[in-house]
Amino acid sequence: MSERGVEKLHTLLFGGERELENIKFFPGSDRGLTADQLAGAAESAISTVLAGDLTDNPPLSGVTKASLT
Repeated sequence: MSERGVEKLHTLLFGGERELENIKFFPGSDRGLTADQLAGAAESAISTVLAGDLTDNPPLSGVTKASLT
């Protein structure tokens, strides 16, 4: 039998050498979604990202920076 979604997510987030900075999960509008399903989907998505070639490329707003002095 496979590990439950919540257990897999906890292992991924807290079982290793990585340091968890900040993470949030939003269930959306599906009221039938269980915590286990959400955790399983989150673990799968995070594992996919971690398996790839990561680059630090945060989104940019395009707004010109201004200084308040």
